[in-house]
Amino acid sequence: MANKPSLTLPVRIFRFFSGYGLAVTCLLLLLVLTWLSTLEQPHKGLYEVQKRYYDAEAWFVVPDLPMLNIPDKPWLPLIGGKKIIIPLPGAYLVSAVLFVNLLLGGLLRIRKGWKNIGVIIAHFSMVSLLFAGFVSHKYSKEGIMFIMKGDISDYAQSYTEYTIEVCEIVDGEKTKPHVVKPEYLKTLGAKEIRHVQFPNLPFDIKVSDWMRNSNVVKAPNDEENPHVVDGMALQNQEVVATEEENAAGCYVDVLPKSGDGEKRRLLLYGPVGDAVTATVDGKIYGFTLVREVWPMPFRVRLEESVGEYYPGTRKPSFFMSIITRLADDGEKKFTIKMNEPMRYGGYTLYQARWSGETERPQSGFAIVKNPSDQWPKYSLYISMLGLFIHFGVKLAGFVSQSGRRNNQQKSVTPEANG
Repeated sequence: MANKPSLTLPVRIFRFFSGYGLAVTCLLLLLVLTWLSTLEQPHKGLYEVQKRYYDAEAWFVVPDLPMLNIPDKPWLPLIGGKKIIIPLPGAYLVSAVLFVNLLLGGLLRIRKGWKNIGVIIAHFSMVSLLFAGFVSHKYSKEGIMFIMKGDISDYAQSYTEYTIEVCEIVDGEKTKPHVVKPEYLKTLGAKEIRHVQFPNLPFDIKVSDWMRNSNVVKAPNDEENPHVVDGMALQNQEVVATEEENAAGCYVDVLPKSGDGEKRRLLLYGPVGDAVTATVDGKIYGFTLVREVWPMPFRVRLEESVGEYYPGTRKPSFFMSIITRLADDGEKKFTIKMNEPMRYGGYTLYQARWSGETERPQSGFAIVKNPSDQWPKYSLYISMLGLFIHFGVKLAGFVSQSGRRNNQQKSVTPEANG
C-alpha cells in the first residue's frame, strides 16, 4: 500500500487555523473570560475589567477574584505554599484568532454547493459579528451629557478619557484651545514622562506624575521638591471601581522654546474647572485638565424630565425625558426611556441618569458614537436566514429521500407461494 504524501508546513498551518478544534477552543476561552470578567467587575469596576480582559494591548490576563482569595482556601492551586499563576489569552486576541478561523474554515475550506449555502451564510454572519466588535472597540466613543430642563446642549463629555487644553487668554476670554489627545495620557504610567510639542505655540510641555485618582493637599513650600507647587501637592489615591468618580491629576512643565524663557511647573487637577495660567513671551496661557469633550452634529433641548425615587431613598426607580432634537432637518421631539434610545447621525442617546433634587430637574444622557451600532442585529438576522435555509434544505432532502424509498417499496411485488 502506497504511503500518503506528507503535508507541507503551509498546509498544516492552514488546517490548524481553519480546524474545528481551534474554533471550539476559542469559543470555550471566550466563555471562561466572560465569566471571570463578570465576577471581577463588581470589585474592580467596568473600566478596569475592560482594560484587563478586552483591550487590544491585553494579550494575556491573570484572573484576580478578590472574593475567592481566602488565605486558607485560595482558588489558585499552590505549590510549596505559593500560588501558581495561570495566565489566559485576552479576549481581543482570542476573538482575532476566531475571526481568522471562521474566515479560513467557514468561507474558504468549507465545501461549496447549494446544499451548504445556509452554513456559508451563517458563517459569514459570525465573521461580520466579530468584525462589528472590532469596529466598535476601535472607533466607538462613550460619554455623558447633563441637561437641566429648558437648557440646550451640543456636546458630550467622556466618562474616562482626559485631555489637557492649552489656550491663550485675551482680555479674560479663552481662544481656541490646543488639545493634548487622550491617547497621550491614558497610556502614561505613574513614573513616566511625556513630552508634547506645539508647533504654533512658543513653548512645549512635559507631563509627569500622572495619577488616575488623586487629591490636592497642602504642603510646605520647598523649591527643591518638584511635587510642591505654590504650597500644594498631588496625593495619589486608590482607584475606585466607578471610573467616572476618579479625579485625575498630573504635573505639567512649561518649556519655552526661546532660550531665555523661564520654565514653569504647574499642578493640574481634574475636578478644578478653572485654568491654571502661565505667562510666556508676554502672553497669558491657560492650562486645564478636563475630561475629553466632543461636539455633536445636533443640539438637544430638554423639555421634560420626569422620575420617581424608591420610597425612603434618593435612588431613582423610574425616569424618562422628552427632548427636542435641533438639527439640519428641523426640530423633532422624542421621548427617551430606558431601552428606548434616540438614534441620529451615528449617535445614540440613552436615558442614563435623573435628578429631581435641583431647582430644575436634570437628565443625564449616555452618548454613544458607534459606527457598527446596528451591525450585530443585522448579523443575527443573516445568521437566522442561513440556519433557516440550511434546515430547509435538510428537510427537503429528507422528504425527497423518504418519498423515493416509499415508491421503491411500492414497486416491489411479493413472490407468489408455490
